Amino acid sequence: MGIDAGLVTEWRRGRRAAGLVELAVCRRLRALAAGVPADQAIVELGAFKGRATGWLLLGAQEGHRAHVTSVDPWGLRKDGYSSMSPTYTAPATYAAFKGHLARIGATKDTHTVKRGYAASVGAKWSGPPIGLLFHDADHSAEAVAADLAAWLPHLAEDAVVVLHDACDPNHGVQAGVEQVLDAGQWPERELIRWNRRPHRRGALIVKRAVADAGDGGGAVLAESDDDPDRGGLDPGADAPGPDVPGGQ
Repeated sequence: MGIDAGLVTEWRRGRRAAGLVELAVCRRLRALAAGVPADQAIVELGAFKGRATGWLLLGAQEGHRAHVTSVDPWGLRKDGYSSMSPTYTAPATYAAFKGHLARIGATKDTHTVKRGYAASVGAKWSGPPIGLLFHDADHSAEAVAADLAAWLPHLAEDAVVVLHDACDPNHGVQAGVEQVLDAGQWPERELIRWNRRPHRRGALIVKRAVADAGDGGGAVLAESDDDPDRGGLDPGADAPGPDVPGGQ
């Protein structure tokens, strides 16, 4: 059977999967996942209700079938984070994640769930080298830096790192990146802005230096206008306020 592409890519209002990752970023994740070799892993830090997870799984299926691992504490988080956004730690959120993954056809052969903090799970990672790391966990600069530092030793030489909500000045995503991913070793950086709200959401794509890469650093792209949702935050997404980090 495999991953149901129709369910994953459904984007009509009221029918799309709940979440906060915009269409342009979902599409890019799909394309990047398709390029990850079978002997490398795809790791998602922060899964919320599974919208982006589905696109990663679909891309892996269309490519070399790299295994996808989702890392998120969900209700295990007890540090007061729920006071900022109760949705992220509510039991119903993890249930929604599991339900969505079951509906789209994810199985233990294609997908693994690790409940825990991104940095803690990264410190214990024993899987294959990671070809694609998608970060949508705690967006404070300190947390982003800690997460990246924990996962950096496990990244493949040709790995790609994608960080969501990089365009929001209320978050510390880009500051966290600068602390860990040295610009000399990771010079290729592409910022995808959300057309509707250029200073919300968005994503930063970071790649290592490669031979004959050319002058590809510093690119800034905007989401195309083919996103049919023009009504603000996605319906049914249990959206947090503008200052709340994390969540898909």
